[in-house]
Amino acid sequence: MKRILFIFAAFALPAALFAGGSAFKEDKNIPYTQKDDAYAKSRCMLDIRAPINAKNFATLVWFHGGGLSNGNKHYPKGFDAHDIAVVAVNYRLSPKIKAHEALDDAAEAVAWVFKNIEKYGGDKTKIFIAGHSAGGYISGMLAFAPEYLGKYGIKNTDLAGSIPLSGQMTKHFRVRKDLGDADPQYLPKIDSLAVLGNCSNAASPVCLIVGDRRIEWPARVEENELLYASVKKLGSAQIEFYELQGLNHGSVRFGFPPIASGFMKRVLAERENSKAEKK
Repeated sequence: MKRILFIFAAFALPAALFAGGSAFKEDKNIPYTQKDDAYAKSRCMLDIRAPINAKNFATLVWFHGGGLSNGNKHYPKGFDAHDIAVVAVNYRLSPKIKAHEALDDAAEAVAWVFKNIEKYGGDKTKIFIAGHSAGGYISGMLAFAPEYLGKYGIKNTDLAGSIPLSGQMTKHFRVRKDLGDADPQYLPKIDSLAVLGNCSNAASPVCLIVGDRRIEWPARVEENELLYASVKKLGSAQIEFYELQGLNHGSVRFGFPPIASGFMKRVLAERENSKAEKK
């Protein structure tokens, strides 16, 4: 568990860290769903930006925030490195659906990436998922609840890792509201629709990133701390935790690129070292 001090100068880190990236191929508004209703067809699309001159690269699948009722796909800043592809996903939003149904959309999008990333030159064993706020909740749920990816023939442990950024680890407040909960905002609840309710399941490596508890979303840091402590106790996954001092629920995104990219590289390096030791 680490607490890192970020100051405004740190906001320039991503550009310096990823300087010298190569050219990219970008495809936009790719439909990924087999759902046949008009809203799903209009909403369930993704963009992909992949390096042209690299092979067997890692991929980061990114889910936007917005409380499961707002927001649109976008690439997180700081990942225009030559060896990382980024996939930005749109999913259906409440109130047009029940908020928890977005989890199925997200799983279907990840399944699309597993099926198609090799066509772009990527390695399907190097797929990481991440997202901010509601997207952090989504990535945490797909990481720990195996039934979502399992529906599409993928094990949650097939993921290289997950990186929830300021995600809600108790049952998401919009999910609770849509299911008729009278007090969804403040009274925490842990069940099968909470990341914490699934934390005993085996999962790929996880990196939790949150802002400063003094200025973050109420209880957001503590929920992530509880997940970290629970997973460490259970031994269900390799897990890291970073609290970024001086950053709030919105500005925490500025601290995401260096920590997330370092985590991705470290996970893949450890995996290669483990393979080498077994030979």
